[in-house]
Amino acid sequence: MSAQLHVTHTSHVTEDQIDHLGHMNVRFYGLNAVAGTHTILEELGVPVGTPIVDLHTRHHHEQMLGAALEVRSGLVDVGRGLAIYHELRNAADDDLAATFVHVLDHPRPEAPAAAIPEHGRPRSLDLATDPVGSAPTLDVLRSLGLETAAPRVVDEAVTVATAAALIWGGPPSEDEVRDWIQQGPNGERMGWATMESRLRVNRLPSSGTRVQSFAATTAIERKTTRTTMWAYDLDEGDVLIAFEVVNLAFDIDARRSMLIPDDYLAAEQQRFHPELLPQ
Repeated sequence: MSAQLHVTHTSHVTEDQIDHLGHMNVRFYGLNAVAGTHTILEELGVPVGTPIVDLHTRHHHEQMLGAALEVRSGLVDVGRGLAIYHELRNAADDDLAATFVHVLDHPRPEAPAAAIPEHGRPRSLDLATDPVGSAPTLDVLRSLGLETAAPRVVDEAVTVATAAALIWGGPPSEDEVRDWIQQGPNGERMGWATMESRLRVNRLPSSGTRVQSFAATTAIERKTTRTTMWAYDLDEGDVLIAFEVVNLAFDIDARRSMLIPDDYLAAEQQRFHPELLPQ
């Protein structure tokens, strides 16, 4: 597969891309991949505005300030639509930063396509599920108290690159706590590092749409949690996007994984709903 990939985008990690964990924020991994997708579409003669409806990201190694990055891309066959595979690598040492699969709302062209390599396949998530079609109703989520933000009005155009902000944008709900850095049981600075994510788009809202977001913990391990999130159009009552993420408890100073402290496990149990896993 690597022999069929070619460079579609290059960039450097800049200071404004560094987050509270001291490495490039996941948003910028995604922006690099979207730029690679645009290049592939231009090469194929497909309109760059063709919607990306399914985005899977698997993170491998963190990238730090100043790193030179390149996106290497190629077509893959996932059994539906036009699918593009990307590898984001450090240009200096070939370190694999992340892998991506983008599925677009467009027929697959008559062009050679490979299978996704083992290191780029989903590890905990499942691309065969439909997190939009199997999303719970607004009434169910409200009855379970799973709101993560108060209702709000979208005030600017939403793109695939900014769609995840529908989940965590706006004022938090009364019970939602957003302290990105917390103290671990031994005084360590603890955060959550994203290991894998998937964004499934039903449709993107226009400016003026009333939206609200919800989240449920759908799997818990000793070092990781899996969360499924949804953003809804409050006027139409349908789901706009579904977002799945696997987060790792991360010791910021030691730069390694850690066991999830018992008190955080107890908090996760409060919104633990495995029955809401996408089907």
